[in-house]
Amino acid sequence: MKAVQLLDLSIGPDLHELTRHGTALFPCAGYDEDPGKYLTGKIPWHWHEEFEFVQVVGGETCVLCGNTEYVISADDGVFINSNVMHKLKRAHPNEPTRINSLVFKPELVAGFPQSIVQQRYIQPLTRCAALADVFLHHDVPWQKEALTHFEAAFSAFTGDLYGYEIIVQVELMEMLHSIVFNQSDRIDQSDFVQNKDSARIKQMISFIQAHYAEALSVSQIAEASSISESECYRCFRKLLDTSPIDYLLQYRIRVAAGMLAGSDRSVSDICYATGFNSPSYFAKVFHQALQSSPREYRKARHSGVTPSGKDGGVPKHIG
Repeated sequence: MKAVQLLDLSIGPDLHELTRHGTALFPCAGYDEDPGKYLTGKIPWHWHEEFEFVQVVGGETCVLCGNTEYVISADDGVFINSNVMHKLKRAHPNEPTRINSLVFKPELVAGFPQSIVQQRYIQPLTRCAALADVFLHHDVPWQKEALTHFEAAFSAFTGDLYGYEIIVQVELMEMLHSIVFNQSDRIDQSDFVQNKDSARIKQMISFIQAHYAEALSVSQIAEASSISESECYRCFRKLLDTSPIDYLLQYRIRVAAGMLAGSDRSVSDICYATGFNSPSYFAKVFHQALQSSPREYRKARHSGVTPSGKDGGVPKHIG
């Protein structure tokens, strides 16, 4: 099967990714991407039930999992557990990077429901807060082994030869065996306890995505999770490395960029539909984020050209 480059993610109100990875018969999808080519220059915060394994094959990629940040160089990778919030971007905004990834349901490597593999290894892994993510370095023998199994799985997936599904399944099982065997002391057999800050962020993000077109205040965003404004600021800064209002502006710009690329609605109509009350301010913030005016962005997207010259439209911080 062909590994693809996405340009955006379909994300639900609580940052749950809605993209379907693979099929019901073979729940695994492969991606060969540069995060900088996404709509807003990065793969935004999201989570999914699937396991994900990412290997950097060119340049450097910044991977954020909750409040942990990795700068990953070529040949290294990271395992991202089920239901873990994460985000990926270029480590250096003006320098392209390339990642290969496989996103797959735990059931693919669990054998069958209630199997010993499912009960003894896969289920405890999905519930293990201590293994929300595992960095893998090619210079560490057991980690190199896990990376080698991933490379074999990815090669089989993209090779699409007869029987590739068997090879992918076997190599992914071997990869997880390397992780589980060498991290067995960290696997917690008790139920996964969701981080309180993560739960609060999901509630507040859900509120923002439902009401982004309205005039919103930090107070209203904080009320969505029944916390104070100061606690709201702390949660956003700790988990998403931004402020509530900055996230709101980024989300509005992301929605506006999607409308510009995918519809013929006027720029002023899109401005008001995404919560901005001034076309001039909308144009200023849009340019600050994507180094392109709304009209230039639309023209570039419709012509199939990456907007904004040298850095590929990588968004800058909106403050």
